[in-house]
Amino acid sequence: MPTKALLRSAEVMHLVARRAADFGVEVEGSVRFRMQTAVARKDRIVQGIRKSIYGALEGRSDHIDFVRGEASFLNDHEADTGDRSLSFEKAIVATGARRAVPPIPGLDSVETLNNKSALLLEELPESLIVIGGGYVGIEFAQMYARFGSQVTLLGRNQQLAPQEDPGLAMLLGDFLREEGIDVRTGASVTGVRTNASTKVVSARIGDEDLDFQAEAVLLAAGRVGNTDRLRLASAGVDLGKKGFIAVDEQLRTNQPHIWAIGDVKGGWMFTHVATYDGPIAALNAIKDLGRSVDYRVVPRAVFSDPTLASVGLTESEARDQGLDVAVGVVPADGARAKAIGDRRGQLKAVVDDSSGEILGFHILAPHADDLLHEAVAAMHGRGKIDRISKSIHVHPTLSEMVKAAARAAK
Repeated sequence: MPTKALLRSAEVMHLVARRAADFGVEVEGSVRFRMQTAVARKDRIVQGIRKSIYGALEGRSDHIDFVRGEASFLNDHEADTGDRSLSFEKAIVATGARRAVPPIPGLDSVETLNNKSALLLEELPESLIVIGGGYVGIEFAQMYARFGSQVTLLGRNQQLAPQEDPGLAMLLGDFLREEGIDVRTGASVTGVRTNASTKVVSARIGDEDLDFQAEAVLLAAGRVGNTDRLRLASAGVDLGKKGFIAVDEQLRTNQPHIWAIGDVKGGWMFTHVATYDGPIAALNAIKDLGRSVDYRVVPRAVFSDPTLASVGLTESEARDQGLDVAVGVVPADGARAKAIGDRRGQLKAVVDDSSGEILGFHILAPHADDLLHEAVAAMHGRGKIDRISKSIHVHPTLSEMVKAAARAAK
């Protein structure tokens, strides 16, 4: 949520500074961005959300003992919180994940930003290098570029957002470049150092060794599980790769009375997946219901502008599974897109050609994160594409483009 609050500030800054005249709005003088004001707004929003969450816990004190502390396991039925030890019959681990620190030479001697510290800056860096071309890297690169920093984005993979549709990811990269961001893909970072008052990031791109200089460096190159201080071995809980806890389809660890939910188990690391996991693990732990997770329909979004949102299989993933697919592709230039002055992007529906079942839906467009949920709801019960293509959509709306993509796949 804090990132999304600042992304909104960046969107407003971009609209006013670069596009106001397109809509007949004249701005006299220069448009200035105040980092402190934007951060203060973000903090108010976050504090309100935290107050609501903790208030709900404290309001259930008759059923919930809320203990603050840093917990670790003493054995498979006891945990230490620093001030006291707690005995438990069953436990659920939900400690999340944190940024990974890749083994880049010189990185340990150079101060870098991460997704948390970059939200606390009160002064805007004149220039910024973002290491990482995934969700976090893309969002922060565009955010700071719109605030006014000169931004370079270095992605290790050959495409941005490597888990997403290649064509839409390429389009998004083009849009970022149009805004002045120096986007480099296939960039393997080989070293980081300081040079006087600037930081230097060296990278191998193709056959070239290049140096990039900036005032600040933001590291957004993957995540690891927050498990190193939990003493999971004392509880007999096995770990998978990168410190993530291995679980079965019921979110149970190898210890039958201990479950893990959210980012700490790896996989899709989104807040909405954690909130999906929580009730399933709780019902399994408390009522022994044996509920299983179904990650076939997990929506995801890069909160760029335009937004890149997806659910299900990409076209290449579907074909790799040996499926015969029909693909519907339309540009994001419907009537409402013309009215709001943003016709950037594309929509793609991936459908089983024989049954008509929706296998995936991928949208690069304004408000794609909201538009996607029509496809998510249709896919939940293994719905067919005509649920979308034959339904009536309000005109003029952006959602008409979703219907257009569905019809194109017929």
